[in-house]
Amino acid sequence: MLPCKVGKNRKHLHIVVDTFYGYDEESMDSETSSVASLRMDRTPATPDEDLDESLAAEESELRFKHLTREYQALQRAYAILQEQKGGVLDAEMEAKGHEQLQADAQRYKAKIEDLEKELALKGQDSRWVEEKQLFLRRNQELLEKVEKLENENGKLQQELQDSKDQNELLEFRILELEERERRSPPFNLQIHPFSEGVSALQIYCIKEGVKDVCIPDLIKLLDILGDNGNLRNEEQVAIIQASTVLSLAEKWIQQIEGTEAALHQKMMDLELEMEMFCKQKGYLEEELDYRKQALDQAYMVKKNYFLHQFALRFSCASESILAINFLLTVNRTNNLIWNKNVCVCVCVCVCVCVCVCDCQVLQERMELLHQAHQVPSRHIFMHVVCVSCNQT
Repeated sequence: MLPCKVGKNRKHLHIVVDTFYGYDEESMDSETSSVASLRMDRTPATPDEDLDESLAAEESELRFKHLTREYQALQRAYAILQEQKGGVLDAEMEAKGHEQLQADAQRYKAKIEDLEKELALKGQDSRWVEEKQLFLRRNQELLEKVEKLENENGKLQQELQDSKDQNELLEFRILELEERERRSPPFNLQIHPFSEGVSALQIYCIKEGVKDVCIPDLIKLLDILGDNGNLRNEEQVAIIQASTVLSLAEKWIQQIEGTEAALHQKMMDLELEMEMFCKQKGYLEEELDYRKQALDQAYMVKKNYFLHQFALRFSCASESILAINFLLTVNRTNNLIWNKNVCVCVCVCVCVCVCVCDCQVLQERMELLHQAHQVPSRHIFMHVVCVSCNQT
């Protein structure tokens, strides 16, 4: 009885299967029943063979019904598809489409030939296009070169401005030194010419307030004291006065040495500053000459570029006039050529005037800078002359 129960359970299973036209339960039942029948066929014979045969017949009938429904659904879908397409696709439609495409291709080829003929009549051939591209490429190269020259010109102007700033700093330093020298205390060392019979010690003693001392008499008394061993009161006073005079002389000599050292140091400082200013002046003059030459070269290159640009534009304009000459009358062509020549002449004149003005401005600035360099050297020379006069 066990196979019978298994068959019944398999018969009452309902599994949903996803088919092309929807979900179906009977198809899955048929498949499971067929699989079960195959397995039962492989098993040995049982007493319930009649029951199994009846079950297999029912499953075959169900599968036939399911296939019939599927066939009918396919027929309906095919009919709907034919209605949507509008009929059967045949070879005539394909042939018509192919002929239409060939006709369009022939028409477009004829149109292309007509356009090429028009271009050839207007002079827009490949050679003229290549020449135009060459002109454009040369124009681009010249523009890049001008941009590079403008950058170099800007750098040179920046360096010139730095030199001017440095020159102003040097002038300020010179003025500061002159002001410090003016505010510094003057030296009180004054050497008077000695008169006959009057020594320098005597004059110095009188300035210090010691008026009762006679240097020649004191020297004689000292000579006498050197020979005589016995000292009197007058001799003792003379010795005291001699020691006072010697101490004052020593003090005076120390002041002279200090003054000499200060003068020597100041002279060395002035010489070092003079050398430094001379070197800086030489460097600035060399740098100024170099920058002047660089600016002259930049202006010349710029002028040549403008002239070349005008010539290039004139040549391009001439090519354009030749290309469209057949579209213009003789009078209009002559007017255009005359107007273009006038414009080119005016542009060249303006460019020349601008270059001349730039050269004049540059010359004036160079003269001002040269004068600014000459003023510090004159101040230094006068300062050294004044110091040397004070020393003498």
